[in-house]
Amino acid sequence: MQSRFWIYSPKLNKYVPLSREPMSLFPTIVDMKERTVFCRACHRWEYIAGFSQNMLKTQCGKRYEGPFAYENTVFNYGYDVVRRGQVYSVRVKGQTVVTANRRLVESFYELNLAEKVLYKNGKSVFEHEDLRTGLCPEITADIVAELGESYKERYGIQPTVASGFKGFNLIIGYMLSPFNINFYKIAQHWGLNPYDKDFASLSSGDTPTAENEMFESLGLRPSKTIRKLYQQFPQSVVCCAAAKDLGFTDVNIIRRAATPVCYAFFKYCMISFAGGETSYPVRPALIAFVTDLLALSNQKTVWNSLERTFSYIADSDIPNNVIIDGINAWPLCNNLLTTKEKKDVLHEGFNQYTHDFLVRRIDAHQEEEKAQRAAMAAEERARFEAQEKERWHNENEMFAIESQFLDLAYKCGDDRIAVKDKNGNVETIEVEDDDRYCFYVAQSTEELHIVGSEMHNCVGWGYAQSVRARKCTIVYAKYKHKYKICIEVTPDFTIRQSLGPHNQPLQDEALVAYHEWCREKHIVFKKAFCIRAAR
Repeated sequence: MQSRFWIYSPKLNKYVPLSREPMSLFPTIVDMKERTVFCRACHRWEYIAGFSQNMLKTQCGKRYEGPFAYENTVFNYGYDVVRRGQVYSVRVKGQTVVTANRRLVESFYELNLAEKVLYKNGKSVFEHEDLRTGLCPEITADIVAELGESYKERYGIQPTVASGFKGFNLIIGYMLSPFNINFYKIAQHWGLNPYDKDFASLSSGDTPTAENEMFESLGLRPSKTIRKLYQQFPQSVVCCAAAKDLGFTDVNIIRRAATPVCYAFFKYCMISFAGGETSYPVRPALIAFVTDLLALSNQKTVWNSLERTFSYIADSDIPNNVIIDGINAWPLCNNLLTTKEKKDVLHEGFNQYTHDFLVRRIDAHQEEEKAQRAAMAAEERARFEAQEKERWHNENEMFAIESQFLDLAYKCGDDRIAVKDKNGNVETIEVEDDDRYCFYVAQSTEELHIVGSEMHNCVGWGYAQSVRARKCTIVYAKYKHKYKICIEVTPDFTIRQSLGPHNQPLQDEALVAYHEWCREKHIVFKKAFCIRAAR
């Protein structure tokens, strides 16, 4: 670029090179819809009496020359451009256009033609919405001409520009897809990130026919019909590619997909772009739906169902998340549906009714699976307990317990009691063991396991080694066929602990029986966790 500074020339109504840094200009504020102009002399809005080249006349008789700008916009009055190799540093000088409180604004850009990257105020940008401040046509033309020379040297031709883009938008599009500027806009709507590795496969690459490559990369055969659709509605390639991606092969169906309603669905519901990553949330679900229904119907009927779904998206009475959740619910329950139910969904499309139906079917299936899992867990637990019982039985070991510890066995209460028969005669009968607290000494691993299992404590698996080494003796008591008391006795007849089922403190009848056992075995009872044998 020959000149560093560029400034707007009111007389020529364009930007021209300057030998010094440009000074600020004051645009005339106009409203062409109302055909009014803000008169700086009268400090009020006046009707425009007439235009002549770059000059207008107000109704109050004042004359103003350009530049003209709308209120609440930014007018760029000058540029400072410095080139270092293939890197352009551009300082854009402008001012806010308002009837009061105007202020100067500056933006700094760095354009790297080699790396095809643009930075704005130190941050990389590629979305055209982020480029509200553009270049003047003269600077843009110079940069594009330089890019064109490099393309001519590389490809043998110098492409021309046919695009509505301006300034930096045009340059970025030209860098990323030099033979088809509009493809940059399509790529943005499709959800592609130009800095992502996947974007390279969709740019022009090393071939001069970028348009053909674009169709090929999207899986489309560039027929005359497709090209015509693309010329009339560039975003139609997204719809056609999506229809083909879903599994439709009928050319007429693919052509029918090229509508704004279909495009809106894919843009707002199917494509998600965040953090530099592109994802397609409902794509797998839609592919599953189309695959399942094409096996039951034809392409036209299935596409009609999708079109009904697209129209529901445009219906403000139906929340979009209902439709999206309904689509995502399909792969979760398609195997649960009958052929008739699938055809019902096909007839309706994805709406509130089908969403609720699919969610109910998923909930019912989950409840059924939950019950099955619970039954399987219970069966597995029973099998495990049976195996453990068998293992303990097979591995049963008898402990060598001294006689003085075996003598800790005891039956509470009297052995015989007097009762009256139906004639009033008194007789003495023997008391059954189940009707009184009976204390036993655990003499084997199997017996320990039974005690631990019945009383829900750790005796069954944690005390066999201690009893085997004679570091403790386990005494337990039963009453009415139930295990009520478990006592750990140390080698010196110290009772380390005495507890009931689930390691609960002894109380009521169990505590009374325990006191009797202590007295009969000459153990001085103090408290449950500290009992010493009498000496």
